[in-house]
Amino acid sequence: MKNIKNNQKVCPVSNALTILGGKWKINIIFQLSTKTRRFGELRRSLGSITQQMLSKQLREMEKDQLVLRKVYDVVPPKVEYSLTDLGKSSLPILNSLHHWGNIKKKTINKVIENNYPQVVNS
Repeated sequence: MKNIKNNQKVCPVSNALTILGGKWKINIIFQLSTKTRRFGELRRSLGSITQQMLSKQLREMEKDQLVLRKVYDVVPPKVEYSLTDLGKSSLPILNSLHHWGNIKKKTINKVIENNYPQVVNS
């Protein structure tokens, strides 16, 4: 592996997880994988995410070239979000991860229950 600034290692998996990681980004990608969505529709589809958190995640994802934000010059303002080619390219990997999570659901849930009580109780 090559070194970059501050002696960080360049690892393709770590780099991918840097831009895909977090509680909401993968869920946002899955929601946008089926169609372009407006902010309110996306928020409702995600459940308990706050407006502030969704805005933050979408800004980060736009900066990281995962999401395209299209603003229409109409009144009232209309903004739509969709996946970029980079965002779409993550779908096969995320689908594989989803499949693995389904196959190992019981084991994973038990591990989470035993080792991550803050996730169970949140």
